[in-house]
Amino acid sequence: MDRLDRQLLALLQTDASRAHADLAKLVNLSPSQVSRRVARLEADGYIRATVALLSEAALGLQVEAYVAVAMASYAPDVVRGFHARISALEEVLDCRATTGDSDYLLRIVARDLASYSRLMNEQLLGHGDVASVRSSVVLDRIKHTTSLPLPPASG
Repeated sequence: MDRLDRQLLALLQTDASRAHADLAKLVNLSPSQVSRRVARLEADGYIRATVALLSEAALGLQVEAYVAVAMASYAPDVVRGFHARISALEEVLDCRATTGDSDYLLRIVARDLASYSRLMNEQLLGHGDVASVRSSVVLDRIKHTTSLPLPPASG
């Protein structure tokens, strides 16, 4: 990845809706060169997808929580069942297997505390596979970004 690729990725991370002609002006290339570079960055796996980032507030999603989950069993069928259940919940935005006191860390959004409580009690707990959960409800976002740090340019 050279300096121009890095510049293009940085620009696309902040606004992927920019036309290639606009990007070309910003990085001092022709629109066709930008198109070829963006296509190569997609083919090489640097760009996974181009999506719209929606507003939680506009959608009425007032509660964000991080939930640490400790499993009651590590039997393969139990873990697969947990993974399938969690993957089907649209309120679970992220589920990561972790080290430490818990096995998974979930990022959850919900309309309000009542719907968050229902999700926890009906969908997360009560299936016999979860030993314990520790929830932290977000009070305020200090920093939130979807932009990844980019490696230094080579060449």
